[in-house]
Formats: sequence, C-alpha cells, structure tokens
Amino acid sequence: MRCNRHNSYSVPTMAQWQNGRARGLMATILGSAVRQGLTACAASWLAMWVAPAALAESAPRVVRPIVSPQDQANLLVQRTIERLALGDAFDAKLRQRIWVGGREVTGIGHYEQSGGGTGRFSLEMTVHDGDARQSIRQISDGKLAWIRTQLGESISLRRVDLGRIDEVYREQIRAEASPLAGTSRPTANAAAANVTPPWMRVGGLVELIDQIARDYDLRVGKGTIDKKPVWIVRGVLSEPAWTRVQDAGEQLALCPYEVQLAIAAAGDAIGFGVGLPVQIEFYSKPAAESSAPAASPAGDADPVTETPRTGTSDAPRGRLISLLEIYALRRIQPSPEERFRYKGDEPDVTFSNDTRIYLDRLTP
Repeated sequence: MRCNRHNSYSVPTMAQWQNGRARGLMATILGSAVRQGLTACAASWLAMWVAPAALAESAPRVVRPIVSPQDQANLLVQRTIERLALGDAFDAKLRQRIWVGGREVTGIGHYEQSGGGTGRFSLEMTVHDGDARQSIRQISDGKLAWIRTQLGESISLRRVDLGRIDEVYREQIRAEASPLAGTSRPTANAAAANVTPPWMRVGGLVELIDQIARDYDLRVGKGTIDKKPVWIVRGVLSEPAWTRVQDAGEQLALCPYEVQLAIAAAGDAIGFGVGLPVQIEFYSKPAAESSAPAASPAGDADPVTETPRTGTSDAPRGRLISLLEIYALRRIQPSPEERFRYKGDEPDVTFSNDTRIYLDRLTP
C-alpha cells in the first residue's frame, strides 16, 4: 500500500501502530520481558496496548474554535473519536509491524466497536516471535474494561471500572455547574461530557487516538491511500509530553516522537467509513535532535525501504518504529452485550484494578 500526500505532506506506505515507549509503563514491561528471556521487539510490540496512557496530563481536551492549523487537526481527531464511540457498529482487521533491536515483528488481529455510545469494543492481536507467543486482548461491555496480556508464559490481567469513572466525572460536572463554584457557564469538563465522556475513552482505538490528541502538537493535510482520499494528521510530541518521557527514564531511541494518522475522507460503496482511522505511524526522534548518536544503540535496521517517503520538509525525519493498518472495515449490526463480557477461565490469574489511573486523569 502506498500513501501519497498533497500540500507538502507525505505518508509511508502502511500505517504504524504506536510503539508505546512514550507511555510510562514501557520500561517496566520491557524489564519484565528481559527477565523472562523475551525479545525487546516482542515486548515493544505489546507495550503500546498494555500501557494505559500513564503519562496523560488530564481529562480529554475540548476542541476550541478553529483559529489555527493545530485547532483544525484537533477538531478532526475529536470527530474521529466521536465517530468511533458514537457512530455505527463496525469491525476491521488489524496488521501491526514493529521494528526494534534490528528485527521486525508482525502482529495480526481483529477489532470490533459497537459504537452508539455503548462503550463496547473488542480488540485481539497475536504475534508469534520464534517459539514465544505474545498476545493482547482488550474487551469492554460498557461497564468493565479488561486487558489481558501474554508475554511468553507470563500472563497479566487488568480491569477498569467504567461505571466508577462515569460516576466521579458526573460528580465533577455537577460541582462545576453549582453556583457555589463561581461560574454560570459550562466548563471544559462539562462541554466534553456532552460528546464522549472519559469512560468511553478507555481502551481500543478510541484511547490510542485520544492519547495522540493529548500528547502531540498536531496539524492536518490531505493525501491518498490506494487512490482513496484521506486526511493526514501529523504531530510531534509536545514539550510537556517529551519532558514526562525523559523524566520516566524511557529509552529515547524507541520513543514515538512523531506520529502520522490517516483518516478516511471517503467511504465504501454505501458511504461507510468516512472519519474512521485507517493508518497510524510512529517515528523515533531524529538523531540530529536527540542526544543519542546517529546509529541506534539497539542496532535497529531502518525500515525506510518498506515504507517509501518523499523528501518533503514536512515528512517525518525520524526512524519508522511502529506501523498499523486498520483495513477491511465494514459496518455491522451491533453484537449483543454478552459478546463483550470478559469470561476468564484461568483460575491462577488474578487481576489488578487500574481504575485509579483513569480517575487521576480527571483531576486538572
């Protein structure tokens, strides 16, 4: 698949999924993987699904009136989040590629989102890295979200109480709307609650794109994928986010410093698909701008031959580290709620409660 962009924008051939190094749990995940004798490549692939945006600054931002290219990009991204969370039910296939440690790992998966404001979704992806098997499963019935990860023989299970998040959020909205709060107009939190509240932004594609909106300075252009028009949202990690990455002790060579998100501008034969993400690409920080030497300390092979880029000044200058395709999208009838309930059958696996991580985001 080749992506060409107009207006000085250029997108590599396929989409790349977030490596996850920008999120705070990556170092922990990789350290655990090393102790288990797993490859850094496999752990890097898995981490972007596992880390629940621990470096997030606050609750989802509210789009301001369009006065700049960044505002236009943020508006488009927020509309994409709304389309995922509130639009028609759909499913899609996923293909992810990660380059790290001089190796390439490919994952294949499936995604289903019920939309309609239900908060229900299911994401599954599996990678076979030699004899080891890595997998990630995220599933939510709109009440509880579950994240199951497997690195080799190690299995972890996390749970998020969406009802509790919604309860706390609504309490904040009521408090902000109270005359005692000293304001007579809706605040940022109140405005956001009318669109996609925080509990709908947990997990799946919604959370990933929401994270991009919060952590990157974005701008938008136009392009094509397989001769179909797309909007191209390109971003560089914001200074506050980059500071958090450095403070967290991340391996900067593997941090997703630049991002490119392709959003469908045209639908299928019946018009479905407009506004849905079709590719996401992440790049490392350019060597000239980072303190790392030009040669990657991990010895990573530059996958540029796999994803040709033009030499425009606006094109990403870092090394391609993660690539995701979201393809074969189709509108479906919403599956019953039972389809999205986690049914654990592993008595030896206990879960951790990650609800607090998301509640902390609600505090300005």
